[in-house]
Amino acid sequence: MNDVTAQRIRYGRIIVILFGLLCVGLGVNGLIGGVSLGPLHIPPRWDPAIVTFPVALRVESWYFIAYAGLLFLPWRRIESPKVWRWLFSLLCVASVVFAMAMICEVMAKNYIAQNAGLKAKIPVFQAVLLFLSLGQIPIELFSRKPELLD
Repeated sequence: MNDVTAQRIRYGRIIVILFGLLCVGLGVNGLIGGVSLGPLHIPPRWDPAIVTFPVALRVESWYFIAYAGLLFLPWRRIESPKVWRWLFSLLCVASVVFAMAMICEVMAKNYIAQNAGLKAKIPVFQAVLLFLSLGQIPIELFSRKPELLD
């Protein structure tokens, strides 16, 4: 493996860690109902006055935290190929479920906006999260097997 490939794999791993921290932050923010630090207020992703099924939001928040835990695993140091394949399969399924959750969130927000007679916002944040979640699969695959890149 050449130096450029190794450097790109390290950058990919940094992106994974940052995305995992974002997922933890989103999960915790959803569980505690928003954060207020003086003049800075970060509201929860869903308005509690609009949501009629808060259990789903709690499940989503816990899922974000669990998904982040999966991202924080030391993927390159897992020695057993069988354990790595099992965990990688779990990561693939979890990433696809995360992407589907983002799609469902966009659909739900469009439905809520339509019922209120408003036009929904462009789902930029959900799209970024969707692509980051699906990007975890090749990042972890190529960090384990960089020879597949050459």
